[in-house]
Amino acid sequence: MDEITNTTEPQIAYSECYASFIIFLDIDGVFNCQLWYNEHFKEAKKRLKKAVKSKEIERLEYYKSQICPERISLFNELCKETNSKVVISSTWRMGKTVKELQEILNHCGATFEIIGKTDHTGYERGTEIAKWLRDNIKPETYGKHYYDFYNYAIIDDDSDMLLNQKEHFFQTDNYSGLTPTTCYKIKRFITGRTFNEA
Repeated sequence: MDEITNTTEPQIAYSECYASFIIFLDIDGVFNCQLWYNEHFKEAKKRLKKAVKSKEIERLEYYKSQICPERISLFNELCKETNSKVVISSTWRMGKTVKELQEILNHCGATFEIIGKTDHTGYERGTEIAKWLRDNIKPETYGKHYYDFYNYAIIDDDSDMLLNQKEHFFQTDNYSGLTPTTCYKIKRFITGRTFNEA
């Protein structure tokens, strides 16, 4: 007897080049914030910079000192639960390769995968994100053209995004950074589902 296949499930073969979702990630104001700085970092910042210059501590330790473990852990869970990949749009990308960014953030506690970074164009961040999508989203890599690609979210504390990115934009604030509420909203946006309902 022939094997019966379940026709209610989509018969789609996914490959690694078809990232299911992309998150454009800022860092300052997302993984750190005023609340966290005031408690952990304000007095230590100058001392840490001097310690890096004098090679008393490693450069990676300096980066780690600027990341809130709780907030990066929240983001790790978000990426894991939604199978999302990350493109860095933060100023942290300046002068660093994708590999270096991955190494730095791994040292800070990241478990998510960084697949790219936006170019610095001198224009609004939304324009830089649009350029990354235009340059990288192609039928041979993502199964569709960039203008038909909606599987992305933007997390940033600044608001310089384009009008057509409004639905994809989740703004944090510099005071509290990434919160469970923001992660929940992004998760709902990505999956189209609500969670923990009775």
